[in-house]
Amino acid sequence: MHPFQLRRYGLGVLPILDSVIKRMGLERNLIDALGNARYAQAILLLVKNIVVERNALYAIGEWAASYDPALVYGGLFGDDVLARALDRLFDTDRASLLTRVVLQAVKADGVDLSQIHQDTTSVKLYGAYQNQWRQAVRLVRGYSKDHRPDLRQLVYELSVTHDGAIPVLFKAHDGNRTDDSLHWENWQMLRGLLGRSDFLYVADSKLCVSETMLKIDGNQGRFITIVPRTRGEVDDFQAKVETSLVRWQKVFAKRSSRKHRRIDLYEVASGIYQLQEGFRLYWFRSSEKARRDWNEREDKIASAMEHLRVLADPERKKKTTSEPKLRKQADAILARFAVQAWVKVEIVLEEVVKFRQLTPGRASASTVYRKVVRWLPRLSFSRDEDAIARAELMDGIFPLTTNTDLDAKAVLCAYKYQPNLEKRHALLKSGLQVAPIFLKKNVRIEALMFVYFLAQLVCALLERQLRNAMRESGISQIQILPEDRPSATPTTEQVVRVFNSRARQLLFSKDGQLVQTFVDPLTPIQEQILNLLAISPKAYA
Repeated sequence: MHPFQLRRYGLGVLPILDSVIKRMGLERNLIDALGNARYAQAILLLVKNIVVERNALYAIGEWAASYDPALVYGGLFGDDVLARALDRLFDTDRASLLTRVVLQAVKADGVDLSQIHQDTTSVKLYGAYQNQWRQAVRLVRGYSKDHRPDLRQLVYELSVTHDGAIPVLFKAHDGNRTDDSLHWENWQMLRGLLGRSDFLYVADSKLCVSETMLKIDGNQGRFITIVPRTRGEVDDFQAKVETSLVRWQKVFAKRSSRKHRRIDLYEVASGIYQLQEGFRLYWFRSSEKARRDWNEREDKIASAMEHLRVLADPERKKKTTSEPKLRKQADAILARFAVQAWVKVEIVLEEVVKFRQLTPGRASASTVYRKVVRWLPRLSFSRDEDAIARAELMDGIFPLTTNTDLDAKAVLCAYKYQPNLEKRHALLKSGLQVAPIFLKKNVRIEALMFVYFLAQLVCALLERQLRNAMRESGISQIQILPEDRPSATPTTEQVVRVFNSRARQLLFSKDGQLVQTFVDPLTPIQEQILNLLAISPKAYA
């Protein structure tokens, strides 16, 4: 037997996550809500596992075994304990728990709650899920934002602040729930959570429902939303554009986020415009969006015409001989690429004459033939240049409506923060790998979505703290990307990667006494991150 034993304890990013979790008071709130410290620690272990390395419940015990036991609450959690913890979380008052956690987190970090952004996404599930508890979210088919209408799903609704995109409200809905039915309920929940109704509520076009907007306005709420193309006000404005009755004024210009060498110019239509409900309507035009709209339309038209060309090819092996069937196939191509308004399709019947001999055998001078006439459909198509020219007039134009007294620039800037909320959904699906979900019961799945919300909240608070510290220190970029490339907006995923290999080796004697601890020195980027996060290097000593 060797006189000494060397043990390796992983650290990774867990000490940093612990600093955020402690600042949030998350463990104390979970213990109070669940009534069991072990279940609370199991939920925290799930949060850490989701942020660092997404695993099924049965694999989390093995994952935790490689880390310092102090960082994984002893590391002795089997899948049965984790599953019971999810059951307990489902049975508890999660709305009150969310309120306490969020309010303590935003108070500790001084998060501005004056502007809230809302959006939804779908979470796909691969199982059959035939037997579901009626008390929990129903996993059914609906409009899939993952482009998988063949799978069951749930709808994941999230509201974040304009200050750091901090998640403040989450709710899981049935998979067939539509977005336009969520906003009034969500706004009321936010009003109760924030204790005020004058916050600015920003959402996509599904908020532009007459009843919802009037209810929010009638309760002293403030909102900004984009107006859908189906509204009559859009047709009226397009008619003015086509007759050159619209004058544009510059709002501001900025460097394009997609093409750094180009300038994106934003303009607003001069004059006063209103929705039929009486709310102020601003018409904006973006030069970069105009380019994207033009390119997208041309790509669609080119793709549709290529498919029509194949369908119309007379040498095609399986030619369509029925006019209704050919028209149906052509219409399906136009609908697939959404180019019905820009491509003209015509089907004409073409006479095809053939002669067949009436008697069998080899043809001769006396052979009698019968004339056979068939009318076969022929497909022709072309670009509708007039319709395309009219569509080009609306390229880059988008309408925003609001019940506030904000000017055009303030309304535009408020709405342009919406992509930061979409990045939180991207974090949920790619960084935190919400799918596939390795659970069978929909009650546990609903509870797991709450855990994912907590993981998103931890990530958002960490990123906000790091970026604010960079701004206060006058640091524009840090070398956190692979190959020491710089990043102006470091993310939790990048921090996890930088600290992933951190560990300590402990040398024990034969009788179990600690002899010595070995720790690799911190790298310059690790030291810089800890300094910006105000975390002592002793956490990794």
